[in-house]
Amino acid sequence: MLLELHTHTDRYSRCSTIDPVTLVKRVVAKGIQGIVITEHHYLWSDEEIARLRAEAEVGSHFRIFAAQEVETDLGHVLVYGAHKSIKDFIRIADLRAAYPSAALVWAHPYRKGHMPTAGGLLNPLFDGIEVFSLNHTMRENYIGLRDWHIHKFTAVSGSDTHSAANAGIFPTLFDHNPMSVMDLAAEIKNRRCRPFIKEIPKSGSGLLVTEITIGTKGEDEQRHRIIIKEINDDKKWKKTKESARLTESLCAHGFAAGRFRVPRLIEINDAEQLLIEEGQRGKNLYDLLLAVTPKTGAAYLSLAGQWLARLHTRPAGARTDAELLKKEAHRFTSYGQAFTTTNNPHRETVARIIKTVEEFERAIIGGPHGHFVQCHGDYHPKNIIIGQDLMHDPDTQFISVIDFNSEITFSPAFDVGYFLAQFAGQFSARPDVLREYSEDLFLDAYLKHVEHKDSAFNRQVPFFTLRGNLSIAAYLIKVGKGESVEMDGIIARSRALMKEL
Repeated sequence: MLLELHTHTDRYSRCSTIDPVTLVKRVVAKGIQGIVITEHHYLWSDEEIARLRAEAEVGSHFRIFAAQEVETDLGHVLVYGAHKSIKDFIRIADLRAAYPSAALVWAHPYRKGHMPTAGGLLNPLFDGIEVFSLNHTMRENYIGLRDWHIHKFTAVSGSDTHSAANAGIFPTLFDHNPMSVMDLAAEIKNRRCRPFIKEIPKSGSGLLVTEITIGTKGEDEQRHRIIIKEINDDKKWKKTKESARLTESLCAHGFAAGRFRVPRLIEINDAEQLLIEEGQRGKNLYDLLLAVTPKTGAAYLSLAGQWLARLHTRPAGARTDAELLKKEAHRFTSYGQAFTTTNNPHRETVARIIKTVEEFERAIIGGPHGHFVQCHGDYHPKNIIIGQDLMHDPDTQFISVIDFNSEITFSPAFDVGYFLAQFAGQFSARPDVLREYSEDLFLDAYLKHVEHKDSAFNRQVPFFTLRGNLSIAAYLIKVGKGESVEMDGIIARSRALMKEL
């Protein structure tokens, strides 16, 4: 059973702006099965609860319980199971002695940057710790989650509702169905509850990523989704910050909402090398093209071209030709080494491809380039998210793009060629997909919507497609597929491009 454990109304909490009936209706709309009203130092009577139930027109299946939030020497505490209002400040030890059967939960203990000690979190006077709260920042919520995993205390979540907009955001999941507030207290005291979240840990070299989805969809289908990135490598942290600042800038210039988006930056913490960004509702383009009808897939591929054209309206960043040449030379060296150090049978072919692409890049970097643009640098179907804000309203469809860690200032053809290389590589085992979706679907949409048209664009795209193939090939060696069907396909496609050029 899902319950909202921490709410305030304008009837008895001066800090709240939501009336009790609206509060109940908003929580019902979120798909939550019950609510606990926790006014400051005031306990609703049974008669008041009965009148509220009638006014809100909810049946007995929906739980409405009364508890209270009180001030103690250890901070604010939610008290579930006291039989009367606790009007004044009270020491936690006295509170525990006066109400031994009540459940005492430490409310928003991370608020305003406070970092509870292990001893505080494991204090036997507490029956639970509120780790998720709207009175915390997202970083503080994450630290609460991390502490819960480390110390294994009983954790709950609560919205700390003070307005209609934040009702029912952070519910708590109970194993059993409490029939009274004393049942509720017993469930907490016996550790039969937890925050209602979905937590998916992922990892990479020097990087730990955790995706967290909180709460229920409700009628508005909106849930808090956050991505936590913890970086334990100083160089990668610097790059991660740079890419985060780029997405922050993009949000400020038209990519925050509407049809074309990037993830919103929530917080950057230098001390802990921790970044928190908004999670994206939807599925990546790769998965969708394997599941949808060709007509829908073509529309999605067109959207991908439009998003990239919109990105390329941004002018070049403040970077020099020398910096770009150095960066690319480092890449080409690493690609070549991947093949020579493993004595790969394709090393001589790859060396020729590297020489061709490197000479081409040097020519365009050293020549006139009045419209180098902001490139994503890793634009491919698995980094492209298609979603809808409302499931049944196609007008709320959007496209969002993630992972700007490879961002680069370069020719617009860089992203286009890279996308085409990755598209062919990712779907190499699905020739039916490649037959269904031609390159022109993406290219035509891009060219129709891009502002700057370069006469050299069409000539440049095949070279950058080769550049993309080199990146894919080096990755295959890294994951132990240096001699594989996938590698043979990359080399074959590269040879065909070289022949054309």
